[in-house]
Amino acid sequence: MHWYHKAKKKSAILLTGMLLTSMLPVFVGTNTVYGAEVDNGCLAISGVGNVPVTSVERNQLVTINYTLDPNGTHTVTQTRDAVDIAFVADVSGSMDYHMDKSDSRTPIRLSILKSASTTLTNKLQSVNMGDRLGLIKFSSGASKVLDLTTDYAKVQTEINKLEADGSTNIDDGLAKAKTMLTANGTKPVKQIILLTDGKATVWTDENDGNKQKSGETSAANAAKADADVLAGLGIKVYTIALATAGSDEIDLDLLQYIATRTGGKAYEASSASQLSTIFDNIAKTIEAPAQLKTVTLRQPIPAGFILAPGENATNVKYEAATHEVVVNVGDINFPFDQDKIDLSIKLIPDTAAGDYPLQDAKVTYKDACNANRQFNINFGTQLSVSIRVVDKYGNVYIGNGQGELQRLRASDKQKQWTITNKKVAISDIRFIDTEVHSIVRITYKDGTTDQFDLKPTAPGTYELVDGNGKPISENGWHLGPGKLRSVSGANTQLPSTTVYANDDFQGAYLAGYEISVDNGNWQSQTTSGVVIPDGNGVNFKTRAFTNAISGSAAIPIAGAVATGNVSLDSTGPMISWSHNIVNPTDDGIIYITATDNLSPVTSVRVWFDNKTYSISSSSSKMTKNGNTYAFRLSDVTGFDTVEKRQGWHQIQFEATSIGGTTSTAQAPEYFVINPGPTATLKGMNYNAGDISDKPVSVAVVDEKYPVTDRTFGNHSENGFTLKNMYYVIKQSSAMPEESEWKPLASKRLTVTTKTNTTSGTYYVFLKLVDSSNVEMVQQPLMVTFDTEQNNN
Repeated sequence: MHWYHKAKKKSAILLTGMLLTSMLPVFVGTNTVYGAEVDNGCLAISGVGNVPVTSVERNQLVTINYTLDPNGTHTVTQTRDAVDIAFVADVSGSMDYHMDKSDSRTPIRLSILKSASTTLTNKLQSVNMGDRLGLIKFSSGASKVLDLTTDYAKVQTEINKLEADGSTNIDDGLAKAKTMLTANGTKPVKQIILLTDGKATVWTDENDGNKQKSGETSAANAAKADADVLAGLGIKVYTIALATAGSDEIDLDLLQYIATRTGGKAYEASSASQLSTIFDNIAKTIEAPAQLKTVTLRQPIPAGFILAPGENATNVKYEAATHEVVVNVGDINFPFDQDKIDLSIKLIPDTAAGDYPLQDAKVTYKDACNANRQFNINFGTQLSVSIRVVDKYGNVYIGNGQGELQRLRASDKQKQWTITNKKVAISDIRFIDTEVHSIVRITYKDGTTDQFDLKPTAPGTYELVDGNGKPISENGWHLGPGKLRSVSGANTQLPSTTVYANDDFQGAYLAGYEISVDNGNWQSQTTSGVVIPDGNGVNFKTRAFTNAISGSAAIPIAGAVATGNVSLDSTGPMISWSHNIVNPTDDGIIYITATDNLSPVTSVRVWFDNKTYSISSSSSKMTKNGNTYAFRLSDVTGFDTVEKRQGWHQIQFEATSIGGTTSTAQAPEYFVINPGPTATLKGMNYNAGDISDKPVSVAVVDEKYPVTDRTFGNHSENGFTLKNMYYVIKQSSAMPEESEWKPLASKRLTVTTKTNTTSGTYYVFLKLVDSSNVEMVQQPLMVTFDTEQNNN
């Protein structure tokens, strides 16, 4: 059987063996010239191009627009192989909803499927190429409704019987379709149509007895894995999302993955008419697949023009070898989904002034009969470039053939000044500082350059005073904080050849002065001055700023910087403390850290327990390492024994430096030395070294909790009490593992031999935990048994 298929855009006409002719346009600039060309039945492309603006300033964007028009007739003149198609239909419970589930006036989703599917079955019937159609339904699971058949009416009858219930198992639906399409006797060309109205929520775990499991992420991943398998088998999947636009009921990303991975296509429908159109397009693709392949547009560009950075699509590339911009359009599938294909190239002229002809663009492709085709898009125009640069504020700089550089104000384009350093044409104008646009460099036709800095010079004078307001020099230490004031002496940097047209860069040029201290933010100068804080060699900077460059008081631009430094001090040292008490029964170390980055620390003093005990840096017991002073608690009077050191203590400290305030005192802080709780395990009917012939009762006695409540003036700290007790009974004296400890509810326990054992030695371990979570394991009690000793 021979089929003739003609389509212009999305319409199709079944022909009966004749060839048609059509008018294919050849475009010249914005004027279209049509020429007659015989339609060879292999599809074609025509196109047009235009340049909206042909006179541009240098560095301005130049846009070249193109519109490609895929068209023509597709004639299939050979008998093709039949195709096997598995229709996988969603019959989950949501398919019983209205299309818009919040609007009962919209039709039921399953009804839309049933009415629209006749487009598919009728199309396959009319084509009559022996294509086989099978039906699979899926909800919580999937099942084959009807195997592959050419009885399309029967398939439609089964579709019309479908009822909705359950969840959405896309994974099982695709798996059942794969089984159907890979069975013995199936056709070489296999395709799947998958329709669903919801997200994948259920999947079938083949590794766990084909159990159905829930979870959106796992269900989606399982469906993607099916797509990977189908792609390897060469089975295309066309996905259809039956959902209202913007609905969150559907996982469009999943459906797009399945279609793209398998070489199919993803569709969306929200009505019966849209779904019918989709079925019609799929049927056309199946019955007469065709493509316009490797469509490529090549545009030669004038020398000195470049692709505008960040402005072009990813498929627009520059080919240096041919000095062409290449737009890779790719393949265009038939039936055509787009009436027009709009393309654009965005260029920037980075060249000298002049007129640059724009050459023809060339479009090449392979038609549906695999023949190489091409046509030109002729512009017949030229691009005119002027040396006219606009800065980021809208001010205009113009260079002419007499070597004059003019600047026009952004607000009203009034001329502000003209600079003429030499009588040679200007071929280029650039801003050296791309962020601020305050330094202008011009290049002359002879290759020489001039550069003009529009910013102010550095200030020439300033006044610096100390904390008492007295003028100071920049050297040596002074009372802080200081102040910087009375900054002045900046001027314009424009050359003496400048001819001013107004007062913008003369009397109105300077807008004020700014001061930065210690590399901080710039602050405007005031009559009271800017504060200079304490520091050793604190740096400060001064600069003038102008509004003339930007033309706006909201965008001041600063000039060159004058620098200086001064050393000031008005505060005492910073002081902190820490301790190292690894084992509370050992002698702990106290560390006092005193720092003053301005003037050296001369002494440190420490008091304990409402200043009852004290030690200072003058003591031989306190050592110094850099800014840290250290001493042992035992070196302090009153802390010479373990018993005196344990418990809560108060610490106060201070440091003194040479400059500024002489000392810095801290509020009292508190620390605790806790050797931990202790107790003794005592056998109530057993003495150490005995051999018992019966169970031994063991009691916890002599409990001690060394940290008690203590008050320091108005401040109190609580002592520690018993929180938990744990025990272990084992036949080894080795320290128990953490997992062996068992809670001890009372202070007694009974020790006996293991079951079926008459003798042995057992170790009873006890661990006490106090209210500060300190854990202490007590010396174990050893109990020896021989329950048969009285039988001898």
